[in-house]
Amino acid sequence: MAKKPTTLPGKLFAALGSFWLAIALLVNLFLLTWLGTLEQVEKGIHAVQGEYFESWLVLAKAGPIKLLLPGGYVTMGLFVVNLFVGGLVRIRKTKATIGIIIAHVGIALMMAGGLVEHMYSSYGRVVLYEGDEADQFQEYAGWEVAIWNADAVGSIEEFLIPQSDFADLGGSASRTFQRAELPFDIILKRFMVNSELEEAVGVGIPSNPVVDGHFLVGKPKDKEEERNFAGVYATIVAEGGKKVEDSLLWGIARNPWVFEAGGKRWAMVLRNATHTMPFSLKLEKFIKDDHPGMAMARAYSSDVIRTDPDGTEHKLRIQMNEPLRKDGLIIYQASYGPADGKPGDPYTVLAVSRNPSDRIPWISVGVITLGLMWTFIARLLGFLAKQQRKAVGQAGKSGEKARGKSAA
Repeated sequence: MAKKPTTLPGKLFAALGSFWLAIALLVNLFLLTWLGTLEQVEKGIHAVQGEYFESWLVLAKAGPIKLLLPGGYVTMGLFVVNLFVGGLVRIRKTKATIGIIIAHVGIALMMAGGLVEHMYSSYGRVVLYEGDEADQFQEYAGWEVAIWNADAVGSIEEFLIPQSDFADLGGSASRTFQRAELPFDIILKRFMVNSELEEAVGVGIPSNPVVDGHFLVGKPKDKEEERNFAGVYATIVAEGGKKVEDSLLWGIARNPWVFEAGGKRWAMVLRNATHTMPFSLKLEKFIKDDHPGMAMARAYSSDVIRTDPDGTEHKLRIQMNEPLRKDGLIIYQASYGPADGKPGDPYTVLAVSRNPSDRIPWISVGVITLGLMWTFIARLLGFLAKQQRKAVGQAGKSGEKARGKSAA
């Protein structure tokens, strides 16, 4: 047995690598997973993920009781320390513990893969109407206003305003944004994290300003992030304070808002944070099969054309449980619109996953399996050797007894 530490730093180091700390962390992780799964029904997976697993502390709800628990950051951080101290540093390095050490290395590799995924992976969606083509996907949460020269050819420089700069502009609150490269100022107001575009005809008194016969209506935030489409009102002010034009920006608008300022045409759009794909996708046809006599979809799929950088085209069908896997991306059928049987042009919502560590779990499971198998085989061989020695010993004792009886 290892000597018990006598100093305070030694005791603390031993506690960080103790078996009981590992048990406590596993229990806490179980509670986070269980209670978070229950609360996911009301808040949705993305909100719960941020509240329970991307936090230091969480006030979890267990029925009528609220529990203050260490969040995912604290739990996994202590897990890493516990694994390193107890499973790799303080453990005795002998032939008997080789398999255990290998298994701990596999667990550490899996946790490292999780960290890489948390820091560098991206998850989003592509919204396509029939005939539309895109080579970018947008993240689920977090919006941005993008402005660019509509007449630019080749590489286009975009000017971005992140949601964090206008997320607080609800109601009549407004804020002016200026860029030295732009010959105008931008005023944003009436931001809605989820909204719907309505026609002003026959509505009575619209809840928000009407622009070109339409206005935005704020809606409660949906627990499914892919069903939230933000909206914001924008005003362009030229040099000298003269208003150029008003518009409303809707997160699912098919085309950007185009206006003239400073002798040039400019485009502006409200969108989720974007990432470029190594190919483009064009929606040929969206197919929805409804339940008999209902507007509820039984199955839906998207016929798309994938165009590679060399111009090669591939006709594919993306449907439920049959995603497109290409160049590190996984693209699968997530949703569609218009929802609730409302009239309008059909569009598809394709979910996109980019995870640079997606192979690490497979590798780490292999390493853990190797460690466990090593330990099992070593223990099995040791057990068989012990049994053999025991059998030999018993045979020797039986022989001695037999020889004793013969002598008698």
